[in-house]
Amino acid sequence: MSESNRSCFSSHKKDGGINSFTIGAITMTNRQKEVAKKEVRLRDLAARKGLEGICLSRAINFAWFTAGGNNRVATATETGVAALVILGDKKYLVAPKNEIDRFMVEQVPDLGFEPWTYEWYTSREEAITALVGEQRIGTDIPLGNWQVLGAELNQLRYSLTEEEIERAREVGQICSRELAATCVAIYPGMTDWEIQAELSRRLLNYGVRPAVLLVGNDDRAFKYRHPVPVGQKLEKYAIIGLVGEKGGLHMALTRAVHFGRIPDKLSRLQEVALKVETAFLAATAVGASSRDIFQRGVAAYADAGFPDEWRRHHQGGAIGYAPREYRAGEGANEVIQPNQMVAWNPTVQGTKSEDTLLVKDNNGLEFLTSVPEWWPTAKISIGRQEFDRPLILER
Repeated sequence: MSESNRSCFSSHKKDGGINSFTIGAITMTNRQKEVAKKEVRLRDLAARKGLEGICLSRAINFAWFTAGGNNRVATATETGVAALVILGDKKYLVAPKNEIDRFMVEQVPDLGFEPWTYEWYTSREEAITALVGEQRIGTDIPLGNWQVLGAELNQLRYSLTEEEIERAREVGQICSRELAATCVAIYPGMTDWEIQAELSRRLLNYGVRPAVLLVGNDDRAFKYRHPVPVGQKLEKYAIIGLVGEKGGLHMALTRAVHFGRIPDKLSRLQEVALKVETAFLAATAVGASSRDIFQRGVAAYADAGFPDEWRRHHQGGAIGYAPREYRAGEGANEVIQPNQMVAWNPTVQGTKSEDTLLVKDNNGLEFLTSVPEWWPTAKISIGRQEFDRPLILER
């Protein structure tokens, strides 16, 4: 291995802190535990595919493997300025020399990665080739002549570790609280841009990035399923759809607020959306197929008198390190894994019911996003569990 590619950076160990545990003389933080579990998954995949290593360049895979790290500078890019390589019994962080110290100190401290560097004006692919040599590896993007790993690699992300579940609960609580607070803070006359800015500010205060933030004011809420803000002022009705991200984990939720008495027709439409969501939830369990769950939702639309409404918007699906890991009703037929997150989002003519939940390995459901006690709700039953589902907030 060429010494010219090794960084002069040297890491040091930190105390385990409150989120740590000790095995013998080794103290591991929760983050180290999470990374260790994922390393086992990656090495198992490499062995099954007859590979000697795996290279991860996509931002969602970087965040997943590093338990919340970020390899991006520009937030909209699929890949970042650093890659991860598992090779033999080691794992490497590959980044330009002008970036390597920042990554080792801030993104992967004490996670066991060795630095491998190159000049920013040269090719990262050539740097990875110099590291890998003649060994066979798999990658998550087209790179050299190496094998691209698709669905099998994606599926490694679906089942959350215990440590990820705790992180997901935190992100869900922040998104829930700040979206509810925003619905109380807004007022008629505000533009959808101003509403977007209000919620964004609240989320960013807690390190949550709004990956998706839709605001439909009045007629736009009824015309468009994806009301990207355009500057329209709020008069009476606003529906706000959020996908918030922190540490790579995404949470999807939607809330609606009406100023003045809610029209009966609007309330009935919200009830239909809730009935359809209930059908999705009742079919959601470990081992259930996304195709079967989707068909249950389609049937619920028809039973409610809206047989074609599902065609006007996708119905949600699995969520995790992508805003949608996959959407039910399209592409491959996926199977729900233990401790996987899903977010169904049935819409009915200007109304929507959406939250993120965890499908537990005992087939119980846990909502990771919710509303405060003062928010109006309707009670639903799924098996032996009861849940309070949000209705439209009247102000």
